[in-house]
Amino acid sequence: MTLHSPHPCPVRRAPPRRLMTLRRVLARRAGARRCAALAGLLAGLALAAGPALAHPGSLDEFGGHFDERSGEYHYHRPSKDMAERKQEYLQWARFPVQGTIQGKVVSVAGASSVWIFVDYRPAFQDLAQRIAKENRDDRKELLRVDLAHVSPEETGARNPRFEEWFVGQVTHELKQKLLDRAVSVNFSIVGGSSSRLRGMVFIGKENVNLWLVLNGWSYYMLGDGDSEYDKLFRNAEDIARRDKTGIWKLR
Repeated sequence: MTLHSPHPCPVRRAPPRRLMTLRRVLARRAGARRCAALAGLLAGLALAAGPALAHPGSLDEFGGHFDERSGEYHYHRPSKDMAERKQEYLQWARFPVQGTIQGKVVSVAGASSVWIFVDYRPAFQDLAQRIAKENRDDRKELLRVDLAHVSPEETGARNPRFEEWFVGQVTHELKQKLLDRAVSVNFSIVGGSSSRLRGMVFIGKENVNLWLVLNGWSYYMLGDGDSEYDKLFRNAEDIARRDKTGIWKLR
């Protein structure tokens, strides 16, 4: 006699092939969405971290750092209180080509140029980004300044018998006068692709460019264009000629 269970076990049937294919497609799509969401999250974190991730090293008090690879300084998160203090060091008379910068002379480059140290990074950066790399030092915050309306080298070249001695003497006099002194420079940015600062250097109220002419260490050079000090330079040259100082004594 055969016994039949009142509740026979149901037979599980395999789902149709079409249903299985649909499930696989849906699973793949869900996985792709999860991957896309994760990628978006990672991208957002990278953006929030900013470019500092691409340049290892801590930021300074101004929100920037010196990049060893490029040899330049740049900002990542500029400090908000820089603008007001920056004006203590840099004042624009005609932005972005003329102004006044405060600094300290750290070296004399020949008889017609000096290097100044700007003791406030944001003021230095404002100018440095407009100056050719060969005329600045981003790491040390140095700017090269060519002295306007004077040229002891050209003055010496017009008197070849004592040119070498003369240029050396003027360089010595400039070092004695300027090294480690606080100065202000009324500058213009000149030179096109080799952009540099050219200007009048002042120690307090004393015009060093004018001092060079007055002491016969340079002729008054007109090639730099018009100067508001034109009359003063011409008078200084007349005095040096009359008193036979510097180059006028040697002629």
